[in-house]
Amino acid sequence: MSDLAIPLLALERVHKCFGDYAAVTDVSEQFAPGELTCVIGPNGAGKSTLLNMICGTLPITEGSITFGGKAIDALSPEEIARLGIARKFQMPSVFESLSVIDNLRLAGAEREWVEEIIRKIGLQEDRHLKGADLPHGKKQWLEIGMALVMKPKVLLLDEPTAGLSVDETRKTAGFLKELNGEVTVIVIEHDMAFVRQLGARTIVLHHGSVIASGPFDEIERNDTVRDVYLGRR
Repeated sequence: MSDLAIPLLALERVHKCFGDYAAVTDVSEQFAPGELTCVIGPNGAGKSTLLNMICGTLPITEGSITFGGKAIDALSPEEIARLGIARKFQMPSVFESLSVIDNLRLAGAEREWVEEIIRKIGLQEDRHLKGADLPHGKKQWLEIGMALVMKPKVLLLDEPTAGLSVDETRKTAGFLKELNGEVTVIVIEHDMAFVRQLGARTIVLHHGSVIASGPFDEIERNDTVRDVYLGRR
């Protein structure tokens, strides 16, 4: 992130403890408007816990989270969502009895914006299919579209390529990169090929702490990160 960029979202020394267990420890990160960021790490590294604190479904134990310079860590998930932070969970949740276009229209957005979103997620030809008739990958895309149609300032994605084919994963990377500059996107992901395709700033968590943060090509060459993924640490 450029030193000149004003952070839209900032975490300052954030901790999350469950009893004596520290799930997240002393995380300080900033996210610029329109920035795409990946958060990676082994299972149990604290990735989902971090997103849960940002969107308010888990209270922080210590530290602060600010959005647009204002503290949000004491707000409810509904209040945080209204401010402009949208969350997509790992498993897609769409209205299966409604068509693709009607799922997107539920937000009451202008027709032109709905059409722009359906183009971005590549479901123009499926616009009249019911959610129940979509394959898993396209349901993932539709749910991302349902979040985007609300015009969030921050979009949180929890493993958006889970269960996707290689081609679907490639297409997902394509439209997320197209969002660069339009919305701040934070992606949790295990698929390193997908993270490589995104080529975004990458944060690496291990045992709840940030062990590396920077451009993906630097992260990929980081010996400490390699040791973590190979189980040496």
